[in-house]
Amino acid sequence: MRFLQRLARKENLLARIICLLMACGLWVYVMTDQNPIIERNIEVRLQQRNLPQNMMVFNAPDKILVKVRGSRAKLSSDNLSAEINASINLKNITEGQQSLPITVTYSGGEIVSVTPKEVSVYVDTVSEKKVPVTTRIVGAVNGDMTIGSSIITPAEVTLRGATHRIDKVNRVVAPIDISNHSGSFQTESELVAVSDDGYDIPNMRIIPERVMVQAHMVSQMHSLDIPVKLVMSGDLPAGIIVTKTEIVPTSVRVTAPPSVLKELKDVKTKPLDVSKLNGSTVVAAELDLPEKVIPERRTVQIKISVERQN
Repeated sequence: MRFLQRLARKENLLARIICLLMACGLWVYVMTDQNPIIERNIEVRLQQRNLPQNMMVFNAPDKILVKVRGSRAKLSSDNLSAEINASINLKNITEGQQSLPITVTYSGGEIVSVTPKEVSVYVDTVSEKKVPVTTRIVGAVNGDMTIGSSIITPAEVTLRGATHRIDKVNRVVAPIDISNHSGSFQTESELVAVSDDGYDIPNMRIIPERVMVQAHMVSQMHSLDIPVKLVMSGDLPAGIIVTKTEIVPTSVRVTAPPSVLKELKDVKTKPLDVSKLNGSTVVAAELDLPEKVIPERRTVQIKISVERQN
């Protein structure tokens, strides 16, 4: 009984092997002697040929769609897109909007269709322009610090590209991130072209693309007119009453960091001793200035009017 079971298994395995060999043979037959003709759509890179060195082309697609017909063996190639050549001829191109036919060749089969058959492109001359580089401050300001001076190397760069784009460039800036800087520092910056309207112009060729910037941070200072407040000290002599005080000028211009100016409501005088006042007078009072405040003047005149009481 066991012998018969083993024999049946062997016969079953043999039958499977025979079937597999027949299937492989049939596939080889179909793919060699009976290779069918098929069609295939494939994206092909569009090449630009004979472009003059002083011209540039815009709006040309990178790829087009080509339908080809040929044997399955040929069209099953992994490199089929590289075997199909698609191009536009720019030999006698002129400035402006142009419609150009697409030429497609394929030696391994037949070209059925090309989509699109022609392309609409814009052609412009190539120009160069030298422009100076300025800094653009970016990042969070560290307290009252800002860039006081900077050295850009190189200080001038060259723009190269289509004339209609070059003409739009107003300046080239080197963005400088001043976050977490408080003294001198050096950094490399990638340049950005800026239009007359203040908008960045992307994909502009700038030679060189990057510059080195040496920057020095300084305290940021603002100026403001602040009112003066009189401070008096001591007791008036007996029988003396102050009827009027006048400060000349009533305000002084001071320069200080923004954070200091924000809290500065007035500038007080140093205490003026009135204990020996015996009549109306004009005196000079020195200003009591907070730290980091630089005044336009350090003293003011105080006119004091008094009356005597019996």
